[in-house]
Amino acid sequence: MENNINMNYKDLMSILFISIVVGIPILFFILNSRIHVIVTADIDNKNTEIRVSLRYFFNLINITKTVYPISKPKEEKKNKKNKESKSKSKKVKLQMIQLENLLALYRIVRKVQVSEVYSNLSYGSENINFTSFIYVLINILYGNVSNYFDSEKMYLKVTPCYTQNFIKYKGVLHIRPTMKDIVVLIKGVYKIYIDIKIYKKVKYNEECEVDEIGKFNKEYNGYNS
Repeated sequence: MENNINMNYKDLMSILFISIVVGIPILFFILNSRIHVIVTADIDNKNTEIRVSLRYFFNLINITKTVYPISKPKEEKKNKKNKESKSKSKKVKLQMIQLENLLALYRIVRKVQVSEVYSNLSYGSENINFTSFIYVLINILYGNVSNYFDSEKMYLKVTPCYTQNFIKYKGVLHIRPTMKDIVVLIKGVYKIYIDIKIYKKVKYNEECEVDEIGKFNKEYNGYNS
């Protein structure tokens, strides 16, 4: 009996040891493996489409999702006007989002490896001054992009036209964050989301208290009259 218990104990310890020896390298590999995130934007005058592609583990996982335009159910479209009036009273002040959280997210994004930045803009307007202003503005923006992103591939182009009114744009952003970066980024975004939710709840309670006080004052004044 004791021999069987000793054997079972040794077997469990062996399994635990093997699991640790094998599991730690696998976990380390997963956390440091990179996922390809490709954001593609296409604009042709009024037609706009933005797609996000996720590729992982030698493209065995390949997901493409159109994030814009978003198809909404009919019921949501009917209730859109009612929701807009409510959302106006619950706007979130940027000051309530902790600056340290935004700085932490900024530091994480700066560490993400950028593989490709592609931007090709063609636009036109019969207003010469406006077209020239946009051309200068885009070149300033491109200069900041080239300084900000340390990309392996970068293509930035803008072509103005002074005789036609149109806009065409093709943009690609290819980044390769590690799974560890994604986990940390999700935690940071979730923390900001919680801060916003708490702020909305506090503000909603304050508005309810003000409404209740207003109703009480009206009833009291009406009774005395």
